[in-house]
Amino acid sequence: MIVEEATVVEYRNGVAIVQCYAKSGCGGCAAKVACGTKALSALAGEKIAPRFRIAVDEPLNVGDKIQLGLAENTLLKSVFLIYGIPLFILIITAVGFSQFFANELIVLFVMLLFTGISFWAVKKFIDKRSQQVNFSPIFLGKV
Repeated sequence: MIVEEATVVEYRNGVAIVQCYAKSGCGGCAAKVACGTKALSALAGEKIAPRFRIAVDEPLNVGDKIQLGLAENTLLKSVFLIYGIPLFILIITAVGFSQFFANELIVLFVMLLFTGISFWAVKKFIDKRSQQVNFSPIFLGKV
């Protein structure tokens, strides 16, 4: 299980609205003083993830830090759906349609079209399956 911290933004009747903060991978290595990537990420500022609702079994206050858990298989499935399928479609259309068309602009248009359709299809699939599969994290407790 993957564990992440979040902050309670609002709490009402057993449902909390929480917000996770995106963590930067920069700053942890020995090259942090001379690293250009760290300097560029500092310009962008702290990234804030969107807020979402989660069922909670104990009373919370605004500002409380909580731990959320997400099953690893759920994360792997969602990553495969969001990244793997469109990438596979992009490669297949690039290789397949380059055999049929000599004009690279046509191949590029077809690649973009099919990749866009695959993103749309994955979104529809996730929307339909989200009622059957629990893609949302679970409340583990206060920090």
